[in-house]
Amino acid sequence: MYKIHAKKLFTGENIIEDATILFDEEKIVHIGDDINEPVKETYNTYFLMPPLIDLGSGIGLKEESLGRIEGDDLNEATSPVYPELLALDGINPYDEAFDKAISGGTLISLVLPGNSNPIGGRGALIYNYGKQVLDMTMKSPFGIKFSINTEPKSTYAPKNKTPSTRMGIAYLIRNTLYKAKEYLKEHKEQNLTYESLLDLLNRKDTAFFASFRADDIATSIRISEEFNLKSVILYGVQANLVKELLKEKDIPVVYGPLMFPRWSIELKGLSSTVPIELVKEGILVALTSGHPLFPAKYLRLNVGLFIKEGLNVAEALQAVTLNPAKIIGEENLGKIQVNGVPNLVAYDNEPYDTVAKTNFVFLKGKRIQ
Repeated sequence: MYKIHAKKLFTGENIIEDATILFDEEKIVHIGDDINEPVKETYNTYFLMPPLIDLGSGIGLKEESLGRIEGDDLNEATSPVYPELLALDGINPYDEAFDKAISGGTLISLVLPGNSNPIGGRGALIYNYGKQVLDMTMKSPFGIKFSINTEPKSTYAPKNKTPSTRMGIAYLIRNTLYKAKEYLKEHKEQNLTYESLLDLLNRKDTAFFASFRADDIATSIRISEEFNLKSVILYGVQANLVKELLKEKDIPVVYGPLMFPRWSIELKGLSSTVPIELVKEGILVALTSGHPLFPAKYLRLNVGLFIKEGLNVAEALQAVTLNPAKIIGEENLGKIQVNGVPNLVAYDNEPYDTVAKTNFVFLKGKRIQ
């Protein structure tokens, strides 16, 4: 049994002052006032919270400090339709970015392929810690990456291949989903491409549509409606322009990366005020680091921008803890609660402060940093 005294404890829902938490390697057994129980070790910290969850990350697929070939497994840009690819097969658990992410408090990632293909492959929900990838895996495959943005055009137009327009992108996605629906009915011959889409068509999996512009977000929503998909908008730079539609269809948005150069016309409108508009509309919003474009280690700093724009501290922290956990259907991962999993991150300051450092990190009750 371990004990942590925290000056501030963020439970995923609210902040408790001067709280004590007791836990073992299976579950959390007490939250509240200090109690007299025998423990192996006792820790003190300023701020304790659930781990940050980074959805839509490329961590481990595009490694730090390596060139354009070795260490870059983000995009299989040889064919525009690849639902059968598994992110898990490309993740290198020895990418130094994993240790750095944990040092910032980002302990959980949903790793998805890159944006080059209209259908890029299936994701993996992982802990950013483990000796090999199976140690890290929480759920795989999970999530399918669709890209309705400029990148598939810029990838395939120079090769004189479809898609060279947004029409081509939408066509390829629709055509593949229609064929998968027919395959679902007949199952005549084993086909890995269509087999990979069956959970999605049965609403047992989630489509992550990488869309920046408002019109692309609307296209993603139309396709989701046509095939009755459970969907999430990833990036959503201009999501505020279609917030009524997102609200009506109850589609969450994973926004960001906020700290990023506006190097493309698709990033026009990127602002910390946009997700605030969505939150006020009642839309479920999470923040993504966009790793490797912005390091997962610094996802926590985005929370400070939310607070600056008017959200209270608990609401802002939920955008990197409870809200992403809800989006992937794993709400327990975003909370500290009695009988819950003892995944805990402790800071010596407010976690969104640039001077804050992690004191220690526990994964399933074991200290890993």
